[in-house]
Amino acid sequence: MGFKFRKRIKIAPGININLSKSGVSTSIGKPGATINIGKKGVKATVGIPGSGLSYSQNLSEGGSQPSTPKQGSSLLTKILIGLSVIFMLSVLSNSDKNNIKFDNKTVIAKSLRVRSAPSADSNIVNQLIRGDSVTVEKSQNGWSLIDDGKVKGWVASRYLADETL
Repeated sequence: MGFKFRKRIKIAPGININLSKSGVSTSIGKPGATINIGKKGVKATVGIPGSGLSYSQNLSEGGSQPSTPKQGSSLLTKILIGLSVIFMLSVLSNSDKNNIKFDNKTVIAKSLRVRSAPSADSNIVNQLIRGDSVTVEKSQNGWSLIDDGKVKGWVASRYLADETL
């Protein structure tokens, strides 16, 4: 059994420096679609995150061999296509996040306890009064996850209304 060393350093979203005992490389992309540029050349990998399924292809030959202009332009084209695919995947994956809608509600109870979890047995983290406005981020089993601008927590949904008092 041999010794392995790998370290990934995040430079920016989607850009990483990879360190290992075999050398240094740069990865560009998100999980599911990346391009790795290292001493062995340029490698594109596309896969389904979490499934273990992926496909990799070398886009260039590694080493210090000089490339002809035709090979260089072909490599540039492949890299641009790969980056375009990564960009499209990131846009598609972020589109669901942008469609999240939050509801504005008003507290209708004289006083309403904000809890750390959706349970009457959980810790109380704050208390609201009638007329306070809150933003409901999600609801489940009669509880709403709210944010009042100061504290985020769970309240019983039946004490919230759409209209202001």
